[in-house]
Amino acid sequence: MNEKQTEQKVTLATKDLHAWFDDFHAVKGISVEYPEKTINAVIGPSGCGKSTYLRCLNRIHEEVPGAKASGEVSLLGQNIYAPHVDPVELRRNIGMVFQKPNPFPNMTIFENVVIGLKLQGYSKKSYLLEVAEHCLKKAALWEEVKDKLNRPGTSLSGGQQQRLCIARALAVNPPVLLMDEPTSALDPIASAKIEELMTELKKEFTVIVVTHNMQQAARIADYTSFLVLGELIEHGLSSQIFTNPKEQKTEDYVTGRFG
Repeated sequence: MNEKQTEQKVTLATKDLHAWFDDFHAVKGISVEYPEKTINAVIGPSGCGKSTYLRCLNRIHEEVPGAKASGEVSLLGQNIYAPHVDPVELRRNIGMVFQKPNPFPNMTIFENVVIGLKLQGYSKKSYLLEVAEHCLKKAALWEEVKDKLNRPGTSLSGGQQQRLCIARALAVNPPVLLMDEPTSALDPIASAKIEELMTELKKEFTVIVVTHNMQQAARIADYTSFLVLGELIEHGLSSQIFTNPKEQKTEDYVTGRFG
């Protein structure tokens, strides 16, 4: 990055990040900086390591038997792979929203939002209600659910469930929000709402989103990374990646000649 770009505070950075599943080398030496209050897209063909890379950013990758990672991921200057770091504690600071909405099935809408706070020891009902309302408003869901907070989270539509999962991730106020294809299971109207929501969230958070949808990346992302077979081919401003890429492979991919 040049000096002008680094004036923006970096929230998360990777340095020579590698990941394996047993002998399979899934992510190969990726180094990227993510400035605060930006949306960052990760694109590339199926099976190129996008989701594995994303899971390394909050150490979920290592939960898979035989999986391991090396290199550094720095959150606000601290390496999350340092020996003293508790992965469970870390994940409270790096929220994650998955491809398929996954509200906890035996919990109400309200309980789904505040579960992270309860696990941290918060129990005062008035405070939890205040946070739930705040986060449901941030997730553009409050008006739709404010009269049914005691209904199961699973009673909502797919798009509403995804926004509920976003509210749940926001409740612990993480500086970084990871999103793994958050709209791929949704219809176009619900997808548009999530895109609007991401644009709103970047006012406060650093968002990193894996997407198959290049038009989505071009619409909402400030920066885009292009991966092929676990390697970072190019990273830069989305406007540059989609209109004037430096690498031939990137140009072939964004113009539909490859991938």
